[in-house]
Amino acid sequence: MPSKLKPKLSWLMILFFAGFAQCAMATGGMAAQGVSMATEVRTAIYTVVGVIAGLCLLWQFVQGWGGRKTWTDVLETGLWIFCAGGAFAIAGWFFTGGSKMVFG
Repeated sequence: MPSKLKPKLSWLMILFFAGFAQCAMATGGMAAQGVSMATEVRTAIYTVVGVIAGLCLLWQFVQGWGGRKTWTDVLETGLWIFCAGGAFAIAGWFFTGGSKMVFG
């Protein structure tokens, strides 16, 4: 990873986790607002990732149709894009399913 990107990435991660820490620390009437905010953020992330993945897939198909790539290359890249986009949905499914678990 380039050395210029490391400080920015670390600050981004700190801000990301600080935002979710505030949601976790919310009590009483603010808990519902924190959950609502986290749900809105998750929906926004799904939307952005979905649009980007869709545009990448479309671009791969255009390159295949134009003869710039073979169709096997398009299929391979499409599979990678599908898995990368689906990783967010799978992670969200695990986290929302995990929050419903009750032990004891």
